Amino acid sequence: MRPLFEWLMPLLAWSVVIWRGPSAFSTRANRALWATFVAGAIGLSTRPPRIAHFLESVTGIGDVTMLVKHLAGVAAASFLLDYVHAIHKRPGQERAARRRLLFTGSAMVVLTGLFVFVLPHDYAGAYGIDAHYGHPGVQLYLGVFYAVYAAASVQATVLFWSNRRRLAPGLLRVGVTCLAAATANGVLYTLYRIYFILREGDSTVLDADGNPVPLTDFVCELLPAVTVVLLVLGVSIPPTRALVQYFRDQYALWRLHPLWADLVTAVPHVVLGTPATSRVRELFAFGDRSLDVAHRAFAIRDAALVLRDDSPAEGEGVREGVAEVSARAEAEWLRASVRHRAQDLPAPALPGALDRTTGGRTPREEIAWLLKVAAFYAQAPGGTRTS
Repeated sequence: MRPLFEWLMPLLAWSVVIWRGPSAFSTRANRALWATFVAGAIGLSTRPPRIAHFLESVTGIGDVTMLVKHLAGVAAASFLLDYVHAIHKRPGQERAARRRLLFTGSAMVVLTGLFVFVLPHDYAGAYGIDAHYGHPGVQLYLGVFYAVYAAASVQATVLFWSNRRRLAPGLLRVGVTCLAAATANGVLYTLYRIYFILREGDSTVLDADGNPVPLTDFVCELLPAVTVVLLVLGVSIPPTRALVQYFRDQYALWRLHPLWADLVTAVPHVVLGTPATSRVRELFAFGDRSLDVAHRAFAIRDAALVLRDDSPAEGEGVREGVAEVSARAEAEWLRASVRHRAQDLPAPALPGALDRTTGGRTPREEIAWLLKVAAFYAQAPGGTRTS
């Protein structure tokens, strides 16, 4: 478990820092969230032995990684609290933010002072403190850290859960639920760590280098990793909605392209926007693809209406078929109308399975209907245009 925590968790945190870097320049909430992951990534990066040894050799302080880890943890909790306050949109945020900054800064100064002047430093490494849990200075130091971290985590949990209840079911609500679970897990970790220290007492076993064997167990390693994973999920799930929608729109454009390309060739004045030169090249187009899908649907329907106006009276024997029958009938009629247009002939009579209001009542229903028509259109005699 420890190698997983030591290397995978920092890499996961730094990947989020890089991913969300551009958003740090947008809103206050995004800056606070980005700073949370920066602080968390710094704290997690002290765990791998190579990095810990490097910091100790540069600073000349054998257990400096412990201080860096705790200062980063306090900063991460504070920034996350700033984030949840920013999205909670309570009145008097500026004044409250200044008080939190003052409180956090004071706590970090106190921790640094206790580390320098009170804590014993007779063992190297971040686990040197494990040999002195009975020391009054160590108890005061850990008491300050756990109190600040737990207080911030409890408040963040309450606010995240309150925000969650105001959101409609969906990916955004799932993301906020993950953030609430992450901060609640942070509280659980603090309580368990205090219990574990009180139960185990001071470390008395030394390793081959004469350093205390770390006082830790599976739960102490697992809970921080769970917190990091839940935080990453919390900030990743809502953007996933946009990513899923992007690929859904790309697939819709791919399916609509043969029908759209034939119709705008027959009725070119209905084209909206700049038409793509090929079906494959559309996959590499950027921008709002949902808008492009809507434009395609409007163009297809406008072209179909033009062709309907060009057709003689509707055929005899109107059928009360299911939607699949109507979609197939419209696809076959559109294919025949395109062929007639290419030969300067009027469009054929509208099939009895259709009427002039066939389609969806809303843009979303219309797109869903045209996707059915496009599927039957590709199967109709005449082949499928792919470029």
